[in-house]
Amino acid sequence: MANDNDYIPLATSPATAEDEVDLQRERVLRGSHRQYAFLPTSLRSKPRILLLALALTVPALLLMVSMGTGKTPSEHEEPIIPLPVHDNPYFHTGDVWKHNDEVATRLDRCASLGLLRNTSMPLAPHDRLSDEEESELVAEGCGTNQTTVIILASLWFAEAFAGTNTAGEAVYAQSVISTLNAHNYSYVFTSLGWWNHDMRKTVELWRRHRWNTRMVLADPEQVDVCYKLTDQECLKTKDNLDGIEAWRVLSFWYWDDPGNPLGSQFTLSPSPRNDNHFLSYSIEPTCRRLPYLPPAERAHPPQAYLLAKQMHYLEDKPEFSWTLPALKELEHKYAIRVVAGMKDDDEETSKRVKKIGLTNFGRLGKIEFYEQLARSFVFVGVGRPRISPSPWDALCMGVPFINPILTWDEEDPANRTKWHAQQWHMTDLEPPFVYSVKAHDLDGLSQAVGEALANPIESYIPDYMKFDFACQKTAELVEGDWKGKAKKLLEERIANGGQTFEL
Repeated sequence: MANDNDYIPLATSPATAEDEVDLQRERVLRGSHRQYAFLPTSLRSKPRILLLALALTVPALLLMVSMGTGKTPSEHEEPIIPLPVHDNPYFHTGDVWKHNDEVATRLDRCASLGLLRNTSMPLAPHDRLSDEEESELVAEGCGTNQTTVIILASLWFAEAFAGTNTAGEAVYAQSVISTLNAHNYSYVFTSLGWWNHDMRKTVELWRRHRWNTRMVLADPEQVDVCYKLTDQECLKTKDNLDGIEAWRVLSFWYWDDPGNPLGSQFTLSPSPRNDNHFLSYSIEPTCRRLPYLPPAERAHPPQAYLLAKQMHYLEDKPEFSWTLPALKELEHKYAIRVVAGMKDDDEETSKRVKKIGLTNFGRLGKIEFYEQLARSFVFVGVGRPRISPSPWDALCMGVPFINPILTWDEEDPANRTKWHAQQWHMTDLEPPFVYSVKAHDLDGLSQAVGEALANPIESYIPDYMKFDFACQKTAELVEGDWKGKAKKLLEERIANGGQTFEL
């Protein structure tokens, strides 16, 4: 198993990756997610920046907490004992280029043994092997799924595999990789890094593995490059018959709008609540790495954890759904402790947080975050970041979520279809799992916290986010008749007008 330290970050991954993700999200919410897709290559490709990770022991982390907040642990607070952490059996991190070489070496060996078949299309029933024959190939590393290649062009797959990013998009990508591993499909990475949508590495590996490549999962900006920058010879056209067929190039997209010239059904996204192709993701293998804690074994005094990785989310602006005094009042009213793990990126807000006496653990690693979340009684959204996967982790750990409703129909405020919430894919869930509270309704916030404390929940994962379901959706993706779908779409466009493409 590869170690995190073996990975050299991608050529253009910025040191402030999560800040860049937040900027992208704000652009998305303003409807301008592709405004930078066609910057000159010299501007798209930033210099190599290595992401450095500082490993802290839990005792050292607690020391920083007490130093950073000017507080010492109360005599009523129990010392934090690290929880046992189990591996995700379907995922490990590593070096993306080393991984690509290992896949190529294995496929070359299968070819040398005469065991490499064309798996670029789903096999017809008469082409499928018997269980005994398939088992013999699997034993050699040359089974049907093992020689079916998915090109993972999207940045988020490389960042997830590298273990360098915890943004929602990377969490989604990690889940998809886990399901590919569960089915023994092969995959290779072709992202060239942040803000670099160049597809030439994708074309290179397509040409090398084309008779085994089933599909390409790319960022919408990469798909745009594939369609429009003809010098990259990415897309199959009348002038480039060796290019990748349009129907193989699917957009990997965390959001709800379509991100592919072929439309929503060629756009993969993780929610069943939009018109895109639903490729589920599961937080189950990740959140199950830590044990579920019964309420009696959680933090004392009870802990309310804020969904806020950045200090500026709590600045005194309308984007902050509550106020710092209101959060402090929760501590007095319910004898709890309001905590967060925030990067100190706003000096003025940091001063206000310290002055009022809220606890900031500082920027936490993934496992440290999960440990604190697992010990909490309620997870409190503050308005940003939008559509984070962390509330799903909270429910899985048995921690209810307070979901700020940011906008609603003043004439019909109870109409959930008109709500835009911090986690808008949770607006159909009810207490005691999710408490939807209108932003700036401080009494509503206080009431929701009180109800969450009085009504603890067991671990909860929606059926469509369980790992078995996500595995099923990935198998449907890889084995689906995408060429058939594209053929129908092409016929419609020829008849009614629209951008055509080569099958």
